[in-house]
Amino acid sequence: MTNALIMNNNHFIELSSDEMMFVDGGGDIWKAVVGATGSIFIGAAPVVGIIAGIGASAATPVAGVAAGIGAASSMVSAGSYMLDYATKK
Repeated sequence: MTNALIMNNNHFIELSSDEMMFVDGGGDIWKAVVGATGSIFIGAAPVVGIIAGIGASAATPVAGVAAGIGAASSMVSAGSYMLDYATKK
């Protein structure tokens, strides 16, 4: 925090974004990374479901559908947990 105590000519104190989040109580950069990863997981869920479904459909079509739904729902669940963690104070 000592780096933030630099006064400008107009007598304002400049803070970096990390220091502002610390002062605001928003947490650290780790929460932003986890939140972004959660968003990516949710966005990639359909692609993962399709790929898993195609791979498992070599056995039977029912196995392909089940594997696709299971993989996609796991990705959405993990992404939702990450977003929930990232938005809590």
